[in-house]
Amino acid sequence: MRYSWRMGFLCAQLSWAGVLWAVLLCASVPAVAARKPAEPPLLSPAFTEAIDHGVAGGVYASVAVGVIDGKRSGTFYFGHRDDARSKPADDDSLFELGAVSEVFTGILLAQAAVEGKLRFADPVEKFLPTPFPFADARLGKITLAQLATQHSVLPAQPANLFPEDPDDPYAGYAGEDLLALLAFQRGPNETGEATYSYSVLNAGLLGHLLGRVYQTAYAQALADQVLSPLGLRHVSFTDDANLLPGHAHGASVPHWHYGVLAGAAGLRASLPDMLTFLQHNLTPESSPLRAALLLARQPRAAGPADQLGFGWNVREKLDGATTWPLVWRASRTAGFASFVGFRTDRQRAIVLLGNSAEDVAALGIAWLGDGAPPPVAHASNAEADNRLDEYPGLYQIAAGREAVVRIAANALNLQLPGEFPRRLRPADKDVFVTADHAFGVTFMRGIGEVNGLVLHAGGSNVTAARLSARAPRLARTPIAAPAAMRGAVAGDYRLDDANWLRIAPSAQGLTLQWTQGERRSIFAYAPDRYADAEGAIDLHIVRDADGRVAKLRFELAGAPREALPLRRPLP
Repeated sequence: MRYSWRMGFLCAQLSWAGVLWAVLLCASVPAVAARKPAEPPLLSPAFTEAIDHGVAGGVYASVAVGVIDGKRSGTFYFGHRDDARSKPADDDSLFELGAVSEVFTGILLAQAAVEGKLRFADPVEKFLPTPFPFADARLGKITLAQLATQHSVLPAQPANLFPEDPDDPYAGYAGEDLLALLAFQRGPNETGEATYSYSVLNAGLLGHLLGRVYQTAYAQALADQVLSPLGLRHVSFTDDANLLPGHAHGASVPHWHYGVLAGAAGLRASLPDMLTFLQHNLTPESSPLRAALLLARQPRAAGPADQLGFGWNVREKLDGATTWPLVWRASRTAGFASFVGFRTDRQRAIVLLGNSAEDVAALGIAWLGDGAPPPVAHASNAEADNRLDEYPGLYQIAAGREAVVRIAANALNLQLPGEFPRRLRPADKDVFVTADHAFGVTFMRGIGEVNGLVLHAGGSNVTAARLSARAPRLARTPIAAPAAMRGAVAGDYRLDDANWLRIAPSAQGLTLQWTQGERRSIFAYAPDRYADAEGAIDLHIVRDADGRVAKLRFELAGAPREALPLRRPLP
């Protein structure tokens, strides 16, 4: 068959056009068929709206969120560093981690065991100077694992915590203070197996002992053995320009530092580093601390709701016919809140860091469990129009028991029968709280004036009617007291196992400070009798036949208390 070149050229053109059309057609059809559905956002609109609503309402100042979902990850920043005119937080911003620091202490403990430097069942006394003069031998038998799982017999707070600055109470607590506490402290009278009881002393003492194991300070041991191997360059105890200000009830509050108890709290961290940390926990097989990471999160003891690892909470969640562990830890300090958590069955993890004291744990638990975000709490307002002179007076709690509200040093304080005054901070209109948020007071009003209050503590609410608008006070006239007699009273005293006192001489008389309390001046108004200017404290010094102080007898809001001197030699 023959064809002309024109016909051949036309046929060739038609052939190439057909090929081109076929190629285009084939290329377009698979593209439509292979298109995958859009992946859901890492943070659902409900979560972003909940956090945005909290920021707009003043509940949160700044919230940083980092998430890992399989091979996807992302970071999100909400709010502002300080007020609405300041810049948002970013990857360089640092947040206080609070008790989430205990997770890192637990990993350091596990790493020391991997290196053969200790065993989890080793007792505390093994790592202290020997022989150590424990007042209660049970304290020396506490194991490292019990410290790491909050199962020791130590009190919730150091009884000899006498802060220079009540707004940063742990900052000056030193190694010698911790050793003195162990030398004089007595555990509870109960016998038997130790049960869960949270104490800042547990992880704090554990961190101190781990420093002794590595023959360096705890902070250096943690940096060398955990933070550096995991590549966490912005996790440390250092305050620098990138550390965000803390907030509580809408007002700025000081940062907290933990001294020798840094194993319990005090770390500062950036969001990217905490996300890196969670990735190590999701895929420990690729981490240089694989064994330590796995050991630290193993359930070892029962907590109030979850099983406890070394710093971690482990919650078993039901998913169909199987269960999976949700590993998490949360914290709130004076001005920050944090949450870290992960689940390996779906390779999901989340970290939330906030520079206000409002809880973020519920958000983290909901995200990990595919739940809806919880409703945002009402924002409190420390700048509410509270006139302090409206609240002082005598309030009747029960028959024969009265609480006293006073103003001292431009602050409100509350004194319960048999207790020293507690300083209160404004939290909202007619609402006040203690610095550690463990105790609160809401004042009630009748027609235009305060007529009572509600005490909030330990989940209980107790009402008290206002009996008088004036706080009772006996007038005392100061007298001169010999310096030698004042010096003989100086020292530490035991009010009870959880509360000690410290007395020191001063130019005007004596200073008195109680556990976690403020330092107050007291003056002599009779031989061996002292009082403070506000009338909250009345002290009678009882001496033995040799003239030494035998005990201190107090009158505190109408109730008597006694304190005995601590005279054992320190180690």
